[in-house]
Amino acid sequence: MTDHDKVPRYVPPTPRSRRLGRELRVLRDARGMRAEDAAHQLNCSQRRLSRIESGEIRVRVGDLMGMLTLYGVPLTDERAKQMLEVARQVREPGWWQRLGRLSQKYLTYIAFESEAAELRNFEPSLVPGLLQTEAYARAVIGVGRETESEAIDQSVNARMRRQEVLTRADRPLRLVIILSEAVLLCKVGGEDVLRDQLQHLIEMSRRPNVTLQVLTFDAGAHLADSGGFAILSFGATDPDLGYVETPAGELFLEAEREIGRLREVFDHLRTLALSPAESTRLIRERAAV
Repeated sequence: MTDHDKVPRYVPPTPRSRRLGRELRVLRDARGMRAEDAAHQLNCSQRRLSRIESGEIRVRVGDLMGMLTLYGVPLTDERAKQMLEVARQVREPGWWQRLGRLSQKYLTYIAFESEAAELRNFEPSLVPGLLQTEAYARAVIGVGRETESEAIDQSVNARMRRQEVLTRADRPLRLVIILSEAVLLCKVGGEDVLRDQLQHLIEMSRRPNVTLQVLTFDAGAHLADSGGFAILSFGATDPDLGYVETPAGELFLEAEREIGRLREVFDHLRTLALSPAESTRLIRERAAV
């Protein structure tokens, strides 16, 4: 294992790479090895080892074999076989890794989204990306970037590609969306674009893995007055991840206290929002105007 390999493009961490890193940390701790000692024997820097254990670096299969051997795990052991298979899988490039114009945090979000089992999302002003039509997405992405046609095209294409998580044959993403009523009124792209977008929301709400609720103005004040947010869940073995977009950039939240607060706020909003059936009726009424 060396530190001299050049990485041609940004490769974001994923739940699987983070899980694999945690397992390696557990094995190292079980051997009573300090990180600096393990790094020395593996012929790499302590920083690189730390990034492998955090999932930031996707460990190569050959390097993983060396780590397992160092930690006393036979390569014929079932646990070793499973870890090696995960290492092979996580090194397969995702489609988003070829998108050089998008921010690293956005690419990281796409990587996490692609492996999530469930996404809970509150949006106060715009339809969330996973439910946007192409025309609506283009109108949103193009604001203030009218001369950047190539960048706009790439961003729109990426947003459309992201939506495949909802229709994939193997474990489609469970999506629970709460929209502010303002979303139904904001004429993004003009009346025709908005009307088509509302029709698309109705169609997507029919999918068994999509739950859509509208938080009407009549609900009054609520706990999410500071903006929208998302909670990504990956299953029992991985912690939830929070995601918040701000004018200054994207934020990932991992502390259990922060995630717990987001869950409380989301559950609060669900109690205030219309039921899925009532929400669909309201969206249909807005689309007919």
